[in-house]
Amino acid sequence: MNSISFDFHDILLIKKMINKYQLNRKKEYNIGIGILRVCLSFMVICDHLYSHKKLKKYTYFLYYHIPTFFLLSFFYTFNTLSSFNIKKIKMRFERLIMPYFSWCFIYWIFQNIYFYLLNKRCSHSFIDFMNNLLNGHIFNVALWFQNILILLTVTFLIVIFLFKSCYIYILTSLALLAYVLQYKKLNFYFFIKNFPIDYYLTLGRFVEGLPNAVTGFCIYSFGLIKILKNKIRITIIISLVILIFITKLNIFSTFKSFKYGGIRLNIGAICIFFIFYLFPFKAIKNELLFKIIIQLTNYTGGIYFIHNLIGRGYILKKVLSILEIKKYSLLHCIVTYFISHILCLFGTKIFGKTIFKHLFA
Repeated sequence: MNSISFDFHDILLIKKMINKYQLNRKKEYNIGIGILRVCLSFMVICDHLYSHKKLKKYTYFLYYHIPTFFLLSFFYTFNTLSSFNIKKIKMRFERLIMPYFSWCFIYWIFQNIYFYLLNKRCSHSFIDFMNNLLNGHIFNVALWFQNILILLTVTFLIVIFLFKSCYIYILTSLALLAYVLQYKKLNFYFFIKNFPIDYYLTLGRFVEGLPNAVTGFCIYSFGLIKILKNKIRITIIISLVILIFITKLNIFSTFKSFKYGGIRLNIGAICIFFIFYLFPFKAIKNELLFKIIIQLTNYTGGIYFIHNLIGRGYILKKVLSILEIKKYSLLHCIVTYFISHILCLFGTKIFGKTIFKHLFA
């Protein structure tokens, strides 16, 4: 009898622990950032798949997506990178390198299928594969971002471990130097003159991404979010006004760039981050609606990796033709997003307990 009672008590304790974990997870999960990741991922798809003639009038706003991704990434990895915890840092690199190498390899396989079986003229050799590992831009242009994310992470760690007590000031100085290199056009012309296109369209963006990454790091380090939580309404209003102002006037943009450089895009990324992070989505009390939002805002990383394979793939083009959906239209982008989302859902179900989960998360 005592044994049965003890087992029942254990079950109750386990249930309480699960409920507590779910409650804490709900508190930690920021719905606004989840929705923002969806918006940014869809903007990436539009950048790569939407008709470029129609896209031109949206580029002043569209190009906020990559700077915001850099800001988000380093805001959320502050604790990991500044912890001096080797185990956590190794896990971070696993999350960065595993999908990068895997998707480079997967895209290379598909390139060979297109070349040998479908008679498509495309890059497919082993030399192309090795070059793609170095620049992330030959088979799937979106992988340049992961390439730079890895390089930035290495750079941050070197600075953090070398300057333990003042690394934040060194990183800020590097960000200011990066702006000097951009506005003096030194970064642009150095890479244009010394590297082929697939390399300068990746490595040239290191200097452009650095200030956005440092900004995310500084926002967390200085506790700005905690301060602004007491002034949510005024922060959102000011951020909106600044965002509209810098977008309309296109200020701080008179320099040579590889698309994502300049102070304007960094300011825009900060404003967008504050708006979505601080927006009172916590007012949503409906548990079912909350779960639906979480499900819909999942897998944005996987969608980023896979969308070109789907959107430019042979099968989808045939499906679009049958359904009479115009290629490179807005509907094409929407279909690509949802198919990528579904595939990432299945991918996490199949590989969720292995390191391959990072390919879809």
